[in-house]
Amino acid sequence: MNNSFGLFKQAFAESDMYRSIFEHHPDAIYVMNKEGHLIYANPATEVITGYTFEELQTLKLRDLSANREEGRVSSFVHAMNTENKLTFKLEIVSRAGKQIILSITHVAIEQNGERLGFYAIATDITEQEQQSRKWREHEKLYRSLFDYNPAGILSFDTKGHCLSVNPQMEAMTGYSESEVSAQPYSDFFTPESSLLLEQRFEYALSGHSGNFEAQILAQDGLPIDVNMTSLPIIVDGQVLGVYMIALDITDWKKQMQRSREQTDQYTSILNAVSEGIFEINREGRSVFINQAGARMLGYEIEEFRNVYNHDLIHHSHSDGSVYPIEECPIHLSIREGVAKEVTGEVFWRKDGTSFLVQYRVNPLFEEGEPAGAVVVFKDITSEEEIIRQKNEAQRALSAKTRFLSLMSHEIRTPLGGVLGMAELMQSTEMTPDQRDYMEVLLLSARGLQSIVDRILDFNAAESGVLHFEKKEFAVQRLIEEEVGAFYTQAQAAEVNLSLKIAENFPSKLIGDPGKLRQILVALVGNAIKFTPKGEIEVIAEYMIRPLQDLEGLTHYVLKVEIRDTGIGIPIDKIGLLFQPFSQIQTLTLDRRYEGTGLGLAICKRWIERMGGAIWAESEEGVGSVFSFTLPMLGKR
Repeated sequence: MNNSFGLFKQAFAESDMYRSIFEHHPDAIYVMNKEGHLIYANPATEVITGYTFEELQTLKLRDLSANREEGRVSSFVHAMNTENKLTFKLEIVSRAGKQIILSITHVAIEQNGERLGFYAIATDITEQEQQSRKWREHEKLYRSLFDYNPAGILSFDTKGHCLSVNPQMEAMTGYSESEVSAQPYSDFFTPESSLLLEQRFEYALSGHSGNFEAQILAQDGLPIDVNMTSLPIIVDGQVLGVYMIALDITDWKKQMQRSREQTDQYTSILNAVSEGIFEINREGRSVFINQAGARMLGYEIEEFRNVYNHDLIHHSHSDGSVYPIEECPIHLSIREGVAKEVTGEVFWRKDGTSFLVQYRVNPLFEEGEPAGAVVVFKDITSEEEIIRQKNEAQRALSAKTRFLSLMSHEIRTPLGGVLGMAELMQSTEMTPDQRDYMEVLLLSARGLQSIVDRILDFNAAESGVLHFEKKEFAVQRLIEEEVGAFYTQAQAAEVNLSLKIAENFPSKLIGDPGKLRQILVALVGNAIKFTPKGEIEVIAEYMIRPLQDLEGLTHYVLKVEIRDTGIGIPIDKIGLLFQPFSQIQTLTLDRRYEGTGLGLAICKRWIERMGGAIWAESEEGVGSVFSFTLPMLGKR
């Protein structure tokens, strides 16, 4: 055995490869025979123990051990001789008297099944052990605070590995302490929080505390919003790790989000109203103003905040004299806690101009004490101007109505005489030329009479002095008669005029037959006038509403369409169709299309006064479609 071991020793000592590795290794590496005699030790062994190799050969394990109990050392020696591999901690005393804690691993050396000795690696863990002892002492001291704290707490060593979590953190995340032990802090947080966590962790290791918001990942993968406090763990002036204390603020953040959404909604509502709204605090400084208010006063919203409101917009009366703040209804409302409504004062704009306002002041309260006021105001300058212009327009309309009525009647009286005399003259003997002259005179007089009648009709429609009949009449026959009256005129113009009446069309309806007759005459007459050739189709339809009046009559809606293939109307002129005195085709210089420009305007006013509607569709060069509806009553 000695020879075998001697060969092993010689081979070990002469191997350059092993020698290079062992001699430069920072841990102590040594080899002993089975009797416990030291046969090799690297330089690190001498550095750690302070003894030379020769001195170490003369020492027993018991001589180096800080705990010199024979039984404890003997148990180590026995275990080394019986176990193939053994790891244990041993506290030794260096030559300088310093206590050193070593983590030692012994591995048996065997040849042909026979144990020759063992080699060992000893690592100096003195610093780690001392830190661990301090940690345990510190943890014992604060364990109760740690375990029963309502906040979740994690503790990490200086490398960022989790050492412990308290029960509240387990409940918050769903993880047990055993599941998170030794895990890095980055595993506990969302990726978005990683950079901030790294910065805060390093800041805590430098001895400083900090507070921040982050998101912890629960066991189910859902993020938890937390308010984190990072604290250095300091024992005897040395930072041993980091505490992270987490308060769950998920519900609070949801409430804040709801609050922000409600605030945004309220702000949107306030900005949507046309009245100006602003708030001032008890000191009289502006807190808020909506967009309408800022626009009326000429300020940007930010400019209006935190400034003395009275000095800004209410400093003077309308005559320029000073308005003492003690007399200002806004500040009186705050002091007295009573709402006030004021009309006829002025607010001053940023550019120095003023405008007439009506405003209401509502005081605000905190714990029963006035804390400010909300003021709702509107510019009534424009309202007074509108009222003035409306009154002027009504006076002008009334004057125009009286003038047109007077002139029409003044023209109608002598015109009646002209027509009467002309008709009498026709019954006398006249030369052919005189008869031609008389026919021109009658035609012109009747045309003038038609114009006067239309002016009177329009004047009545404008002034609202209209009477609509409500009687039963044969509506289908009326339509057929009025369209039929134009057949001769249409044939003369080489226009094909047709009438299409819907099946089961009601024979009688209740309404104003006279107005319906005049409307049909105007619309069909226009279609023939503006259709040099082609076709005109009149379509009469009806609808029944699911309603009945008190007398059991059915509600009908009469619909009439007049379609033509005439000259059409330019798209940009459609809007002028129903305006009084407007003539769409005046630019053509064709006198065939001239007229008073009142026919469609009168039709529109009559139809609308009877509860109906009229509209037109047209394409220039293709034709037009005029449609109207009238509500009527009838029996089914």
